[in-house]
Amino acid sequence: MAKCRKGTAPVLALVGGLLLAPGAMPLAVAQINSCLLEPSSDVEIGTPAQGVLVEVAVDRSDAVARGDLLARLNDGVERAAIQVQETRAAFNRRHLERTEDLGAQRMMSDQEIDEIRTDYELARGELARAREELALRAIRSPIDGVVVERRFGEGDLVQAEPVFRLMALDPLHVEVVLPVGFFGTLEMGSEKIIWLPEIERTVSARIINIDRVIDPRSSTFRVRLELPNPGLAIPSGLRCEFIDGEMPGAGAQIPQ
Repeated sequence: MAKCRKGTAPVLALVGGLLLAPGAMPLAVAQINSCLLEPSSDVEIGTPAQGVLVEVAVDRSDAVARGDLLARLNDGVERAAIQVQETRAAFNRRHLERTEDLGAQRMMSDQEIDEIRTDYELARGELARAREELALRAIRSPIDGVVVERRFGEGDLVQAEPVFRLMALDPLHVEVVLPVGFFGTLEMGSEKIIWLPEIERTVSARIINIDRVIDPRSSTFRVRLELPNPGLAIPSGLRCEFIDGEMPGAGAQIPQ
């Protein structure tokens, strides 16, 4: 008698139950393919600026939102530069206002007024650059996600190196490699059944990407599905099973 590999029997029970359940929509094809849960985004975060970390606001496993401050480099020089440029821009603005009043009385030439206006615009540009240089001293999260690695701590010297690694876990991506026979049978946006044997759970995932090129060495192509993961209840990295066929209903469970 043939033996089922680990995790196959519950999947076969799921497929059989869905096929035989009264009133259930039959699956188009009861075929199972291995898949993998991956983060929807995996990024390394740092800054092109060099300096010493004076603040590290998060650690491994912390949840972060887009725009949150993760860490900050020493920035005293940059803040002082902003004060200088703000003073210079304010002076040039007052000078321009006085000059325009004199110009209205025909006491200054248009060329003199234009030179003073140019000085003011240049001062504003220098102020904007100083603010951008200050912004580079702060490392902020570009995504909603979780810190999976912190490579430096307070007091460490950073020289344009990644400081954090972040992953977005809601939604998750389901990556599956399918044989060429599936090509042309799947539709973008359709819901598919995903069986998670390690946590004994079935979920529904939506197809968001289908490769247009077949790998000639293996005669396969890749498909990506999107799996909502509110509350981060499902961990990334789990092995899974992709079951071909439309979901008969959201939240299908393995028959007992």
